[in-house]
Amino acid sequence: MGTIKNYGPPDTVSKTFGGIEMTKRATVDIGPVATAKVPYTTHDVNRSVIFSFDAGQEICELTAADGTTYLMQTWSQQVDPSLGESDLAGLGGRLALPAGWTFRSRTLDKPLVVDTRSTPAHVLMDDLGNSYTKVAGA
Repeated sequence: MGTIKNYGPPDTVSKTFGGIEMTKRATVDIGPVATAKVPYTTHDVNRSVIFSFDAGQEICELTAADGTTYLMQTWSQQVDPSLGESDLAGLGGRLALPAGWTFRSRTLDKPLVVDTRSTPAHVLMDDLGNSYTKVAGA
């Protein structure tokens, strides 16, 4: 993404884990433990941020069978440690997508803004551990 701006509460909680200071910026409702790591399962994330993607930037999207679009917000090397940014455009052939789902990469012709300040974000992971957020009108 081009930028991320946090609008969370000023009284955020910070703690140190293994010598690294971390600040709580969001909470995730994972639902039943049995579905917490099931790929392509949407979870609500309570975060107050705006993501922006610049015109000319390449993005990756999943489209669900019902037409809902999810924009990749992070890629992961947990499942495939060799996965790099240059591999992302070709992920469609590697993913075990649910029936009726599609993957595509495209270059933005105008900026794209994802605003989750007033409503929870709807986030899912693919079977390689990459994260996507639901976007209206992407």
